[in-house]
Amino acid sequence: MLQHEDITKVQELEGKFDKVWISSEYLQAHLNILGFNKIKRQFSWCKQAGYSFESLIATLLILPLIGVHSIYELTTSKDTGVSKRGKDSYYRILANQKINWRAFLAQFVKQYLLKDELFTPATDATRCLIFDDTDLSKTGKTMEGISKIYNHVSKTYYLGFKLLVAGYWNGSVFIPVDFSLHRESKNSKLKYGLTAKQRKAQKKTPRCSKTVAAKRYMELNKKKTDLLVQMFSRVVKRKIPVDYILMDTWFTSVSLLKKLRGICGKTHIIGMYKYNSKIDFGLDVKTISQLKKQKIKPKRCRKFNYYYHHYIAEIDGLKVAVFISKRGRNGKWHTLITTDTKLKFVKAIEIYSIRWSIEVFFKEAKQLFGLGKCQSTNFDVQIAQITLTMTQYLLTSIRYRMEAYETIGGLFKDLKQDYVEYKLNIRILAVVCLIMDVLEKLVESIDIEQITSKIIANIEDFGFMVNTHKFKYQDVT
Repeated sequence: MLQHEDITKVQELEGKFDKVWISSEYLQAHLNILGFNKIKRQFSWCKQAGYSFESLIATLLILPLIGVHSIYELTTSKDTGVSKRGKDSYYRILANQKINWRAFLAQFVKQYLLKDELFTPATDATRCLIFDDTDLSKTGKTMEGISKIYNHVSKTYYLGFKLLVAGYWNGSVFIPVDFSLHRESKNSKLKYGLTAKQRKAQKKTPRCSKTVAAKRYMELNKKKTDLLVQMFSRVVKRKIPVDYILMDTWFTSVSLLKKLRGICGKTHIIGMYKYNSKIDFGLDVKTISQLKKQKIKPKRCRKFNYYYHHYIAEIDGLKVAVFISKRGRNGKWHTLITTDTKLKFVKAIEIYSIRWSIEVFFKEAKQLFGLGKCQSTNFDVQIAQITLTMTQYLLTSIRYRMEAYETIGGLFKDLKQDYVEYKLNIRILAVVCLIMDVLEKLVESIDIEQITSKIIANIEDFGFMVNTHKFKYQDVT
């Protein structure tokens, strides 16, 4: 846990994980926090000879904790504290096409939620399912399924995948529950942004159409919104309670909202809306652009320094609450819509702000656990490595939650080693708030969505993170 709340004290942000000598007993106890003993039995069939599934996966899960960044480093280093095995043993298990990695992650998520019930629940907790995507840049054009992807912040193209993540906020912590990989430029003249020669040179792994690996590979060319609907359907089937689904402008559309509401009518959606749709008030119909330009004086929210208009209307037959708002007098107008027509503006903003927890997850997972760093040309290995990264995040998260808040009897009495030297999320959000306050005073029109995402992704580049500045931590939750 953080030793200093002052965001200028960056000692906890320096360096990397301490290299510690991990014993087999310590490893077993740590993994069993999230029921690894039960989970491994469901996958033991995939390794009939040689090293067991348990030993290989358990070793891969602790690599960040011992300062090892890759399988190559693990198998070539002379001092890792882990028993030696050939690199082929690890790659064979990661490339096994019969392993359902989505089910593997789901089992850890299930165990996490069961353990989290033992903690004191947050007061008036709002449970949210958050959807967002991030770029995973790669370097090899021969990588299976690779394409040129477009970054909306830098306005540039580069090789990689788009990673769509479904994250669950239970009122206290962020939990990655599902994901899919996608490629872009599918219908352009230069397919996938690559020449015919480059596409031909890509690795092509034979797959039986009935395997889970083949179905996962087919997701590459599917629309992200279709996979989003499937992810939510799986969450509902697992009986994970969700009060609100949170999305940014790239996903929020009326057609998608209707599909999600059709799966579970009890779950409402809140999302930034970018379309200039016609809003039906019954006797009057206006576009969102017309409502932004109207001369009616907006209401003011002093708590967040917002000015806003509030409407209850229909968009393409769907009844929604529409909030047209701007931050400060000179801010840029944004449209927030929700299917919960009883929601007030302040509460809507408070709930939607939870969406930024997924941006912090992307930041932490990439920096601490190497999310997207795998350079294997095999697509199945890419899926396996992302799954393990999210599992590592869950293991660390439950330990951090344990140390930061409370102790459950003697459950963790043998887990004494502090292997995470820093926790970023509290400090990152504090810095973002400070920067946004400064920008509000200096810039007449601010696109909050893009600016905030860019700040979180490049937080260390700002002078707010150095010792010469004496800003104090402010509560941003």
